[in-house]
Amino acid sequence: MNSSRNLPTRITLLERAQSGKDHPDWNELLRYYEPFIRRFLIGMGTSPSDVDDVSQQVLSRVWQELENYRRVETRARFRTWLTRLILNVAHNDYWKRKRAERVGGTDVDELENLPYEDPELEQRIEAEWQTHVVRLAMNRMKQVFSGNAIEVFLRSTEGESSAKISEDLGVSVQSVYVLKNRVKKRLAHEVKLLREQLEFPDSPE
Repeated sequence: MNSSRNLPTRITLLERAQSGKDHPDWNELLRYYEPFIRRFLIGMGTSPSDVDDVSQQVLSRVWQELENYRRVETRARFRTWLTRLILNVAHNDYWKRKRAERVGGTDVDELENLPYEDPELEQRIEAEWQTHVVRLAMNRMKQVFSGNAIEVFLRSTEGESSAKISEDLGVSVQSVYVLKNRVKKRLAHEVKLLREQLEFPDSPE
């Protein structure tokens, strides 16, 4: 079976969403990226009470600028671009709230030292993105597998022995191996599909 029949084009969800906010793929893009943006904001120190507001500001900026973003060799990767956009929005929001605080506004979190030039920034965002994509893929897996399959896989990744899992769940050791490998293989497939849809290609083909 030719797998290309399932993916008639190499156009990603991001590329389709570049058509604008009214494009039907925009809402799907929000569903995938909003949790990622929220976690990154929390990780960089944004106050929990401000995360919703700042996240919406980030998404507004993404909408405004995504249409003009083009992945070429001389430009930053998309997630690096997105990270810098998040930092800019959070920084501007911080100082807006800081000024308001001086005249009796609400408290603000200490975000004065945002890591614009942090050499490890791209590694951090890539690690966070990898974790996010695996979470998305695992959510899909829960709709595919029933019974003990997901539990077997998760417990095996946490280091539990096949014998212990077999005893606790009342299945054979062979079944543990089969379920674990079946879920692992499908997870890799789902991660690949998600990355194809949520990322710009690194280079034209």
